[in-house]
Amino acid sequence: MTVAIIDIETTGLNPLQHRIVAIGVKLSDKDEIIMDESEYYLLVNFWNLVEKEGIEKLIGFNIDFDWQFIKLRSLYHRLKVKHFRRYQGRVDLRQILNGSSGRYVKGTGLKDYCRFLGIDVPEDDADGKDVPELWKAYEETGNEEYKHKICEHLRRDLERTWELYKILLDCGLIEE
Repeated sequence: MTVAIIDIETTGLNPLQHRIVAIGVKLSDKDEIIMDESEYYLLVNFWNLVEKEGIEKLIGFNIDFDWQFIKLRSLYHRLKVKHFRRYQGRVDLRQILNGSSGRYVKGTGLKDYCRFLGIDVPEDDADGKDVPELWKAYEETGNEEYKHKICEHLRRDLERTWELYKILLDCGLIEE
């Protein structure tokens, strides 16, 4: 079974009003950052990658947020959600760590758990909450540096989520 760590960056928190600007996919041997000015093509490329790599299991930190966006934004663009049933069993690392509610509680974000477990988090690291302004600045100026900052943040979060996943796997909190 092909397992993938998934993380997205968006222009806001509501998939009915905001869009996806980047999708990160981490497989055991490689990372893929998918970014496009067109959300339609971004999602087409994502679903093509899912098909090509045979991804069957989605893992993430607060994966339900990511999945809801991917699902609804794909629906908005009338794109086929490939292998929909497979993703009903996605693994949410936040829910495993926070208990059954899985809700956000102050001090229980990805960076908080990473610091707790000794996973590197630079103090100057961008945050997901910075992405809407970075994307807006990119759209207004065309300056690729803004896109680069979003990609770098996403790449770091993918790596941290992967490290967290491996620790939870090693400690028996997740079974393969």
